[in-house]
Amino acid sequence: MSLKSQLSVIAVVWCSLSTSAITHLRAAPAGNSPAGVTSNAVDDHVCAADPALARGDLRHRRSRLVTGLGSPRHRGYDVVAAPGADHVIRGSLSYGKAHKDLEDEDVELFACDRGEWRALGTARTDDDGNFRLALTGPRRLVTGMRDLYASVVGDRTGVRFLAYVAPPATRVIVSDVDGTLTADEHAFVKTVALGQRIGAQPGAAAAFRGLAQSGYQPVYVTARGEVFTEKTRAWLAQQGFPRGPMILAEDLVTVPGPATVAFKTGAMDVLRSAGLVVAGGVGNRATDIAAYEAMGLPPSRIFIGTQEFGEELAPALSSGRATAFASYDALAASHLAGLPR
Repeated sequence: MSLKSQLSVIAVVWCSLSTSAITHLRAAPAGNSPAGVTSNAVDDHVCAADPALARGDLRHRRSRLVTGLGSPRHRGYDVVAAPGADHVIRGSLSYGKAHKDLEDEDVELFACDRGEWRALGTARTDDDGNFRLALTGPRRLVTGMRDLYASVVGDRTGVRFLAYVAPPATRVIVSDVDGTLTADEHAFVKTVALGQRIGAQPGAAAAFRGLAQSGYQPVYVTARGEVFTEKTRAWLAQQGFPRGPMILAEDLVTVPGPATVAFKTGAMDVLRSAGLVVAGGVGNRATDIAAYEAMGLPPSRIFIGTQEFGEELAPALSSGRATAFASYDALAASHLAGLPR
């Protein structure tokens, strides 16, 4: 069964499961002190064009069949790391609608530095088409947000992704995507299964641009599977959201409930391990409230849109566990404007 066919079935299951009551979810605070917080002042390194590289040879004859299956479906996983720490560049290479993996082939990796590409090294894909390159010592990335690029040596198809390395205590704002930024909770699944276009919540992109301009780096955390990395990145850019790292789930589908809370708290642990401070969280479900509570965010920094799941959210909001907003214009004018500068 093709990936699209699988998602057509998943769409029905997802929509059914996600409307069930999950208001009982609540996580114990883990602590996230604002002491010593700094503003976001890292440079953003963008390279205008992809690296110009001569095509090499594929290592295996069978790989020619794989690369001929259709368009490349490569994806790179955004890096979030602390300065001075070892960095790991990861991604996956595949082709065609079935996402056939490119196995045991070389991929060259690059980082953008002041508008120019710098070679990081070469990795080799495993049996699942995944690649991994560890950067240690002088090869580590320096402070900044920058384009990364993975290029398949044998055909020079490639993919861009991001690295974000920021000083300790840099403030970030975490946001869910589906239903929080998209027009409704199921818009993305409907798009994959039915080919519909996805709209954004009115005013959402402008609100996040304002946050970025005020020194808060957006980080997009979504329970969508990693296979949708490039579709998610393209949608955020098309809708005018500011650049920022994304963290997606490894599983194709993460059912709303405890699994979603566990994924999102784990994703935010990655941010905290990198020395970043989660200064606020934006979402639209009870699972978002639970995940942000687990990071020690106070109710005044947990911003929950009530446009779609008011009944589900009512118990948590009535007990003061989060700050509700009915529109992004209202959120930007009131609560976001009050964040420390």
